[in-house]
Amino acid sequence: MSEYDNGLLVVVLGYGCHLNESMVAYLDHVISFVLAHEKVRAVIVTGGYTNEKSAPGVSEAGMMADYLKEQGIKVPIILDETATTTKENLQGIVRIVHERVLEVDREQVVIFCDEARSFKVKVLGRLILGYWPKTNTYDLTQEWRAKIMQIAIATPLDVIASLIPSLEKLKHSRKQRIMRKN
Repeated sequence: MSEYDNGLLVVVLGYGCHLNESMVAYLDHVISFVLAHEKVRAVIVTGGYTNEKSAPGVSEAGMMADYLKEQGIKVPIILDETATTTKENLQGIVRIVHERVLEVDREQVVIFCDEARSFKVKVLGRLILGYWPKTNTYDLTQEWRAKIMQIAIATPLDVIASLIPSLEKLKHSRKQRIMRKN
């Protein structure tokens, strides 16, 4: 048994390294959930160094963890600062659960994500976690064109890429170029 057993495991997917108005609202949504559920045993914040130019040395996970702590979250916060894609976020959950020997029932995991990306999180979750994860969404993607692009193009491409290693490698290379520009 570990200190994290017997309760909910909250996972927060990152979306950039800047604490802007929409990110604060997203994290406040997480905080409300954590404070309303006394059985939250830990929070995993996941997201790497995705904005090398505009936020050097800042990870999505670190920025989110700092904000959650500043707002009074007292449960343990576990950082995964290696993930730069949704697939890597979910693989990080598996790695953390394994490394920390957390006994996790699928009903005990709640993944917070952008509403426009929730279907992608669910499908990739099924492939990586082995079950359809529970998600708690927040509408981070405000612009309707961006939502359509995410749902109609990015989600199918990400799911297909996760199944085809050569396509995944191309997608990851593209993501790395984008991160260097931001």
